[in-house]
This record gives sequence, structure tokens and C-alpha cells, in this order.
Amino acid sequence: PVTPEIMDRLLTTMRRTYDFIIVDGGQSLDRPGLKAIEMADRVFLITLLSLPCLRNTNNLLKSLASVGVAQTDQVRLVVNRFMKKSDITIKDAEESLQNKIFWSIPNDYKTTMSAINRGKPLHEISPRADITRNLEELADSLLQGGREVQKTGGFFRR
Repeated sequence: PVTPEIMDRLLTTMRRTYDFIIVDGGQSLDRPGLKAIEMADRVFLITLLSLPCLRNTNNLLKSLASVGVAQTDQVRLVVNRFMKKSDITIKDAEESLQNKIFWSIPNDYKTTMSAINRGKPLHEISPRADITRNLEELADSLLQGGREVQKTGGFFRR
């Protein structure tokens, strides 16, 4: 079983090899997950503009704050499946969570499911789709301020 110690060793080793490490922490906070969050440079909490999801996100933010794992400047909120005509707006979510929304990813079920079912990246399935461009812009925004990055063949390379 994964322990916080194993997670520490794994992530420490990976940091020596990789420029970027992305960990999908799932939906629960266990000790190894907390260790990964503790070691993270940035934490992205993904939510939807629905009351149950926002309530869960709010509870998660409170839990992280109570254990002192994630600093406020370290946490970024991302809205997935964003629809402009939603009952709940970005502003509503920000007020409810008392946090700014860092990014919103548009809802494009058809394109996303096509990519998943074909096992191919979005830029191969639909390079001009709003969701594809949005995710490329997100990646670019995360790379700003770091070393110069050149886009080559659809992958980010140094």
C-alpha cells in the first residue's frame, strides 16, 4: 500500500528527472494524497458549477486549510465543463468559495468523449475546437515565467 513515505520518495525521485509532475489526487484526502499536496508547487482543484460540487470544493478547501497543507497562493480553482448560460456563474462560485477561479474549461462533451474513446489527444481529434485551444492556453499560462518553451510537434519541449 502507498504510504506518505513512499509518496515522498517517489515524488522526490521524479523531481530529479522531470520538469513537470502532475498527480491526479482523486476525490478523497488520504495521507499519501496529503503528502503529494504538501510537496506540490501548485494545487489545482477541479470543480463544476453545481451546488454539490461547489459544496465539496468548499469543504476540501477548509480541510486543506485546517491541516495547513495548501497555502492560499498555492491553490488554483478550475471550473470544468463550463457553460456560459449556467444557473450558477463564475462570480457566484467565487463568492461561495471565497476564492478566485483561476481557469474555466468549456463544456464540449462530444469532442472530449471522441478523444477519450479513440485514445487520442484533443489536438489530433479537433485542433480548432474551443476546448483544445482553451487547454493549450492553460498549458501556456502555466509555463509563463519559467524557462523559454518551444512548441514542437504538439508536445512541449525544452
